[in-house]
Amino acid sequence: MKIKIKVKDFEVEAELYEDLAPKTVSAIAKALPIKGVVNRWGDEIYFETDVVVNEEENSKEYVELGDIAYWIPGRAICIFFGKTSISDGDKIKPASAVNVIGKVKDWEKFKDVWDGEVIEITK
Repeated sequence: MKIKIKVKDFEVEAELYEDLAPKTVSAIAKALPIKGVVNRWGDEIYFETDVVVNEEENSKEYVELGDIAYWIPGRAICIFFGKTSISDGDKIKPASAVNVIGKVKDWEKFKDVWDGEVIEITK
């Protein structure tokens, strides 16, 4: 499923992978459009949503550049564009395991996004 992520003065395309985490992606798709306020943690941004998913699907302790994930404890969507505060060497490590749900191509643009900025995900 193709989505658009708008923040600051840019919009990027991304894809959600229904086959990797069908329940998580379905819950997010039903909630679109989703707006939130960005929090930044190293080279990760995340924002709280009203989406509630309690099941680990495709849950990963490490992620890749450009991964989009859902963080169950924070009901948050996360976008990874580099190392977090607890990354191991070159491995990107979230605060805790996340359901990886998709990928954003132009992840470099998120390096200029900071706490408090409004983000929106649409179809």
